[in-house]
Amino acid sequence: MIVLVALLLAPPQIVIATPRGETTVRVTTERGAAAVAAPLLVGPLDLTTTLDGSQATVGLGGTVFVFQIGAPFVRARGVVYALSSAPYVARDTLFLPLDWLVVSLPRVLAARYRWDAAAARLEDMGVDVLPPSPAPLARTAPVAGLLGGANPLTGLRLRHAIVIDPGHGGADPGNPGLYFPGGLVEKDITLRVGKLLWAELTRRGLAARLTRSADTLVALVDRGASCSAECDLFVSIHVNAMPPGRRRDQARGVETYFLSDAKTEDQARVAKMENDAIRFEMGAATFGAAGPLGFILRDLQLNEYLRESARLAELVQERVSVVHPGGDRGVQQAGFMVLNTARRPAILVETGFATNPADAVFLASSLGEHKLASAIADGIVAFLVEFERKLTVAAPAAGRGGGSR
Repeated sequence: MIVLVALLLAPPQIVIATPRGETTVRVTTERGAAAVAAPLLVGPLDLTTTLDGSQATVGLGGTVFVFQIGAPFVRARGVVYALSSAPYVARDTLFLPLDWLVVSLPRVLAARYRWDAAAARLEDMGVDVLPPSPAPLARTAPVAGLLGGANPLTGLRLRHAIVIDPGHGGADPGNPGLYFPGGLVEKDITLRVGKLLWAELTRRGLAARLTRSADTLVALVDRGASCSAECDLFVSIHVNAMPPGRRRDQARGVETYFLSDAKTEDQARVAKMENDAIRFEMGAATFGAAGPLGFILRDLQLNEYLRESARLAELVQERVSVVHPGGDRGVQQAGFMVLNTARRPAILVETGFATNPADAVFLASSLGEHKLASAIADGIVAFLVEFERKLTVAAPAAGRGGGSR
C-alpha cells in the first residue's frame, strides 16, 4: 500500500546513479499512471528493447523482462510480477511503468539495484548479477540421468558451461563504428549482444558467464584462459570493419572463425585487426603467431578441440546467417590471440560490418541484437546436442571393453 501511494505521488523525474555517473530521467503521467520512456533508460542502464507486435522484451543486467502491451504484468526468470499500470506505445516509443523500474527491477536484481524512494534515486551498485556456474561437464561422463531427464527446451541431458566474451572494452573501443548511430563503437555492440546471449543461454537452462559485464578492459590472454576446467565452450563476439578504400562500405555479412592458420589475406586482416587490441594492455608482451600460435596448434592437433571448434563455427554460422540481412560469409580460420588460451572448443563471431550502412543499422538495433543472440544460442545448443549423441555412442563401446577390430 505504501508503494502504491508513493506511485500515485510520482516524482516528475528520477535519478539513475551508476558507476559511470548520474542521469536524470523524466517521468510522464500522460496516461494517468507514472511511466518512463524506454529510450531514456538505454544510456544509463545499458538497456535493450525489442517490440514484436504486442510483446515487448527488455534486456537488463543479463536478465530478460517480457511485457505485454496493455497488460499490467511482467515476466522475468520464470516469475510473473504484477504492475500498477501497463506498458504502452506512443509516438513509436515504448513506455514502461515506473513501478517496474523502482519496484520489480530491484526485486528481481536485488544484488545490483536499490531504489531510494525519499531521494527518487535508483542506484546501480555495479555488482555482477550473473549466477554461479554449475559444475562443468565431465567430458567422459555417462549421459543418462545427470540432469534427471532431458531439458524440455533443448533436449540436453548434461550440464554445460559456456564462456561468452564481448570483445574489446574499457580503453579499447574496438573499431569506431563508422555507421553506428549515437557514437556507438564496437565494444558497445559486443557487450549488448553478449549480455543477450547470456540471457538466452540461461533461459535454456545452460550455465553461461561473461568475460566482462561492463565497460572494462580484459587482457586477451585472460579472456580465452577463462575457458578451461570449468568451461565447455568459448564464444567471442566482435564486429567487423573494412579499411579505408573505394569499396570500404560494400562488404557486409556475418562470418565465424576458429583458431588455425589464416589461408587468405582477408582472414589475416581480420585477425590482425582484432589482435591489435593488445596495444591497450599495459606492459603486454607482443608475440607472433609463429611462436605461441604454432604451439597451440600442435597442442590442438593432439586432441579433438580443433575439429570441434570448426564444427561449432559451422553450426553457429548456419544459424546466424539465416537471420542476418547481410548474408553468409562462411566459416573462416585465423590466428586470433583471444582464442589461443581457450582449452575447449572456441570460436569468434564477426557479427557484421560497422563500415556497411545496412549492417550497422542491424547491429545497432535491439531487434537485430536479439536475433543474433538467439541464433548464436541455437548454434551452441545444436553443437552440444551432437556432442551428447557422440557420448551415448561411445559409452556402450567403453562398456564392452573398447577392443579394436
